[in-house]
Amino acid sequence: MRMLLLVSTLALGACTEQATFPLPTAWTRVEGQAVNSELLDIDSLDCRDEIQRTDGADNGKLEKGGYSRAMVDDFVSCMRDHGYVQIKS
Repeated sequence: MRMLLLVSTLALGACTEQATFPLPTAWTRVEGQAVNSELLDIDSLDCRDEIQRTDGADNGKLEKGGYSRAMVDDFVSCMRDHGYVQIKS
């Protein structure tokens, strides 16, 4: 009976959908300079490539088209390394 309960719990857990999150899009420079949109696009693409390489996910996205919380955190960290701070609304 306990084994059936354990197997049922594991099967139910495998069926739950993983939450997805969008990547942040609003940024400002750490040093207060104006944001160069072309450089922002380049840095953003670089960070997207970085999270795809690290997580090994297909196209860097989950099935629902969003990103995992860990991937978003890695993206924000990468953008911070490039000198940006996320603007939270």
